[in-house]
Amino acid sequence: MKKQLLYLCMAFSFIASGVSAQEKTTPAVHQVGINFSSLNSFGLDYKTGSEKTLLRLSLLSLNIGKNAEWGRPEDSLDYKTQNFGAGFRLGFEKQVPVVERLDFIWGLEAGCNFNYNKQKAKSKYNDFEKTEWYLTPLINLVIGVTYTIADHLVIGAEITPGIQYSYGKLKNVTDIQTYENTTSSFGFGFSNNSAALSLAYRFGK
Repeated sequence: MKKQLLYLCMAFSFIASGVSAQEKTTPAVHQVGINFSSLNSFGLDYKTGSEKTLLRLSLLSLNIGKNAEWGRPEDSLDYKTQNFGAGFRLGFEKQVPVVERLDFIWGLEAGCNFNYNKQKAKSKYNDFEKTEWYLTPLINLVIGVTYTIADHLVIGAEITPGIQYSYGKLKNVTDIQTYENTTSSFGFGFSNNSAALSLAYRFGK
């Protein structure tokens, strides 16, 4: 029994020393940053892994806004709108060195977007309210480049063409009638919102 315990302790020591040596030779890399794909679309990125392969997680704020217009109570139209959108991405990326500090990156990511929009108008003669929302799961291919400054600051640019499916509902209420509409669509490709610039801080290296 004592010999078995001794052998078990020795085996555990060898495994622990091997893991420790691996951690010393290939420490985990962590990267935190922000990305921009348009003036009203930004996201927070977190990446972790080795120098060659990184797990990537992105939380996106696609859009957010609120607007109001009004005039005289007796004859003008009061108009209000509000909208917001959010999403997330989870995937991986491979880094291929091109020259010193410049890497080509490629990978895959999957995620989902949610968008909501509401419009409301009130006047002396007519009132209406329009509400719509869309849910869009997607899978993207990641292609881009990164440049590392002083081992910690990383500047990147990437495009993410992909496949997406969108499902949503629309409801329109007026003084005369109320109707609802359901929509769905499937698409492939990329638009201006699929191109993004990023700025990140790398540590743990």
